Amino acid sequence: SRILAPGRATPLIGRAGWQMALDTGSSGHECVIVNGFQCIPELEAISCADSNVAPFSLPIEALEFTPPPDLVVSPFENGDKERRIHCNVELQAYEQEKLAMMQREANAQGLKFYPSVSAMATRFLNSARMDVKKALKSMQATQEWRKNYFRGGPITDSSVFEDMKHGIVYFTGRDRDLRPAMVVRGRRIPYQWYREKRVDRLIRLLVFCMEYMLRYLVVPGRVENLCVIVDMKGVGLSQVSVSALNEIHRVMTHHFSGRVYRFYVANVPHALSMIAGMVKSLLTDRQKQKIVMLRDTKELRENFALHHLEEDLGGTRPAIKRFFPFPLLAGPFEGGCDTGPDAAAVAGVHRVLTATSVVGHLWDPSKSRKDNVAMEYSPQAKDILERCRLVPCSPTSTPTVEGAATNNSFSTEDELKPQGDQRHGDEQRRDVPARCELPRYKTEASTEEGTSSSADQVELERESTPLEDAPAHLRSTELDRALGPPEDAWASVCRSPRVEAAEVEVVGGGRRRGWGG
Repeated sequence: SRILAPGRATPLIGRAGWQMALDTGSSGHECVIVNGFQCIPELEAISCADSNVAPFSLPIEALEFTPPPDLVVSPFENGDKERRIHCNVELQAYEQEKLAMMQREANAQGLKFYPSVSAMATRFLNSARMDVKKALKSMQATQEWRKNYFRGGPITDSSVFEDMKHGIVYFTGRDRDLRPAMVVRGRRIPYQWYREKRVDRLIRLLVFCMEYMLRYLVVPGRVENLCVIVDMKGVGLSQVSVSALNEIHRVMTHHFSGRVYRFYVANVPHALSMIAGMVKSLLTDRQKQKIVMLRDTKELRENFALHHLEEDLGGTRPAIKRFFPFPLLAGPFEGGCDTGPDAAAVAGVHRVLTATSVVGHLWDPSKSRKDNVAMEYSPQAKDILERCRLVPCSPTSTPTVEGAATNNSFSTEDELKPQGDQRHGDEQRRDVPARCELPRYKTEASTEEGTSSSADQVELERESTPLEDAPAHLRSTELDRALGPPEDAWASVCRSPRVEAAEVEVVGGGRRRGWGG
């Protein structure tokens, strides 16, 4: 790892996932600014062998999904609202103002964070209801927790493999808005854990699952939350420890802030209803709004395709016996769909995104929309996306910490265009905005019949929709017009009208030293 000490900070440049910049101060030490905060190298949190990463961890639908406004900032029945999507999306003016105050205060105090913690800044603000001091204190607490918890190394798949066999916690599918569904079954916690008070083993399983989600199941700006289905069947009073629940709540709420979209609680025994008040006392008002007490597990069918739910949870899937690698299935994902998983779905789509791009980054008002929504794609992305009958827009070489070119970078708003008629089923339920003024690759598969062409020769063509017909969020803003094109050294690369095939096929491929890229 690189040792970073205070130096002269440089504004963010480039389009890479964390948008890092380096400069050397008078002391000769390097200072890295990520999301407006001084940052130090990230500690590795999870290590999972390729063979233990579920093939359908990330479906292609998650890369195509455009969350509607009510999923970006969700209203509650009591009139409150909460931001659910934080990265690679434009913030509201008051949020941007509070974030700037938080950045200034943190830098004035000389505070340093991991890049992943810096990307959580607006989550802490959201939880603290825009109280900058309280949010910064929570951010420091999470930084300290991650430093101590992962000091001895990442949680490895081998270290939790035996505990995963109990089926206490696992991912089973996704809801209709592509959010992963985590199932928690309290009755499967071994009696020995209760006797030895090993709540740490349960927390370790939960942390592993959350870190797995953050690495393989999310797409910044599109899918950033999960649903939790808690099955209380068979759980007795002797198996409920308020102190243990409090410890679990502290870790999951404080250090994975704003990640749970909804809690579904099923099969609550009558005896446990007596302690419901004590449990609810641990929750904030917003957390209470997220709880759905199910009278019948079939209520889940409204939000889940049936093959993503086990039979005892209202679905058609037989009881799962093997819980890791996580038993995730392909789409479709529409609520109530009973067709079963798509046999033609492409596996391994999680390889499209790099470890840095899944972290996401916070909106920087000094940059164009194109730069703010940019994401870093892996060298394998082109081949995988073409197998999904999708093609990426023009990739660019992006600067790394060492200043060398690395992986492909695309805009999250325009990187994918369908080949043929492949619409995600939820588009019939929600209007997904069309793209405008976006380049695409044209290969042999899309040429006219009888025309000689090679698949290795990639021609960039541009499709255009009149700007006045484009969705509002894709039109140039007054700020974009005022800023004009970026002036950094990479502007010519980012705006290049043509990209050679060799550049498309192989860009980078190395590991970003010290940053787990």
